[in-house]
Amino acid sequence: MENWIEQPIVDPEIPEGDRRRMAVALPALLARPDPEPPRWVRRLFAAGAALSTTAAVALAGVASGTGRGSAMLAAMMVLFVAIVCTSVARSHEGTRLSRRYAGRYVIPATLDDPALDLLARARRAVGDVSGSRAHRLGLLDAVANDVVLPRHLWEIAGLVRVHADLRAEQAEALGEVMTPGLAAVLRPQQEALRRSVAAVTERVRELEAYADQVRAADSALRAGDLRRSDDRYLDLLARADDTSDLRALTAQAGTLTAGLRADSASGLGAAGLRAGSAPGPHTDSGPEGPATC
Repeated sequence: MENWIEQPIVDPEIPEGDRRRMAVALPALLARPDPEPPRWVRRLFAAGAALSTTAAVALAGVASGTGRGSAMLAAMMVLFVAIVCTSVARSHEGTRLSRRYAGRYVIPATLDDPALDLLARARRAVGDVSGSRAHRLGLLDAVANDVVLPRHLWEIAGLVRVHADLRAEQAEALGEVMTPGLAAVLRPQQEALRRSVAAVTERVRELEAYADQVRAADSALRAGDLRRSDDRYLDLLARADDTSDLRALTAQAGTLTAGLRADSASGLGAAGLRAGSAPGPHTDSGPEGPATC
């Protein structure tokens, strides 16, 4: 996922093609370690590129007329020099676009923390609305959202950039020796900045309130989808609770088990009675001794 603070927020009045090119070229310009050469240096290399190209064409003509390989090799070398000079002479696309649209774009990475916080909140609110299901389904004013929201975001970006610049200016002034004259100048400026920040903060809150309403609309749409699935849940519950056949089998098994237990108990009782009444061997151990016939 790209780092959004490196992506420029651009005036929506700029042509769409240039806005797309700026989205690619300006972050690359921000990441370049070395600045572009001055204009006079680029013009000098442009002249060198033109001369080298002319010389390369002339040498190529000589090589084709004479068939000498050395002339062709020289032509290729001079052509290579022309290409190098051209690359140095050409301005970076990001530089060209930044000059053409100076003041009409803001790169969040260049802002201070308070400005970046407000811009991030505004950007998040606009993104939530633009990416909402209600917006995709056309339930909101799509034309207004596509026109009004980018304009609000751009205006907020421009304002917080000015806030960041003024805060830096005031921080520098506060680092100097404070005199009554300097304090008299700073006080109304600080108050004006405070009021502007408060106004922009309220504007961001209004965007967030709109985004909250859109999220609530999405939630209502989702609830409607779930309500349309109620029949499936009721059918699932009925299927899970349909155990009447199992209850009948369980009752039948319980009756069988009770009968087997009753039969078993009655059989054991009869066997015990028969065992208790069987006669054993008779003996008379009286004092008169055994009887004799």
